[in-house]
Amino acid sequence: MNSIEEYKEKIERAINGKIDKIELISKTNNIVLRYALNGIYYFAKFYKDGETHTDNEVLLYENIPVEGRKYLKNLVYSNFETDESEKFAIYEEVKGKTLASLLDNNAVNEEMAGKIAKELLNYFRIVSKINSTNYGNLAHNFDGNYVDFLQYLYEYQFKTTETLFLDSKTRGISSLPYELLSKYADLLDEGYSCVTPIDSNFKNIMITDKGEVKIVDPGAIVSAPMSMGLGELVAHSYGTIIYDKLIEEMHPTSKDKKRLSIYGILSSMNVMAFLVRNKIGDINTSKPFGNKNTFFELIRGHLGVIQKEDIVEER
Repeated sequence: MNSIEEYKEKIERAINGKIDKIELISKTNNIVLRYALNGIYYFAKFYKDGETHTDNEVLLYENIPVEGRKYLKNLVYSNFETDESEKFAIYEEVKGKTLASLLDNNAVNEEMAGKIAKELLNYFRIVSKINSTNYGNLAHNFDGNYVDFLQYLYEYQFKTTETLFLDSKTRGISSLPYELLSKYADLLDEGYSCVTPIDSNFKNIMITDKGEVKIVDPGAIVSAPMSMGLGELVAHSYGTIIYDKLIEEMHPTSKDKKRLSIYGILSSMNVMAFLVRNKIGDINTSKPFGNKNTFFELIRGHLGVIQKEDIVEER
């Protein structure tokens, strides 16, 4: 890791200006610094080699249909087209509050929730217009590494199942991903792919001072049916007013509801595995950002939806 002064010099060369002040915000995944220039704040993100989503934030901004850029931070500089070995990008700061904090403080009413749900769905639909091939995680381009979607899903869940099985607190549910994949393989294998966001947790969604919806860390994207991405959004929102409004807006069929809940379960279990693997908190009481339900409660809720819709279809 460079010194703060070295990063400062790189930024100043890029913007051809002098920075007022600069501070380190994060060094967990990538190096993120916040600086001021003429009274306006910006974030400079230096991307570490080997990270899953190294350049996806820039890739998405540069390829999303123009009408979708309003949902992203304004990109003011990127050196990804240069020969420089250390890649970084600069974004304008977004002023507002995270959806997680608003929900935690009961500051989202019916009208606001409805607007947020519509905007989030519109964002997903716009992103899905980007052409992709095959299936899987994306980096550097929109080509997935899997021809078979079910193989991608199977391997995507492998590490999660292994981690949860090895912990006594989660062993009892560790086989659930493969039980769902086996029983509902035909339902999930929709036969098409598009670019779709994942990791839509409420700490990554900002509501600006003007009431706009902004996705502040949009680099997690995959090539898959859009229902997989929406299922991750459902995973974080289930049991909240945002989920209720999403369902109202989507008008999902019985099969759609099952798909969303299956992906909701898979997503919740992936997060649980991350927490267990890194020994973060008590897994029995852990909750998604902005959600008052534990992961265990959310999984039971999604299973209830799936079982209910199975009964509906059998009638």
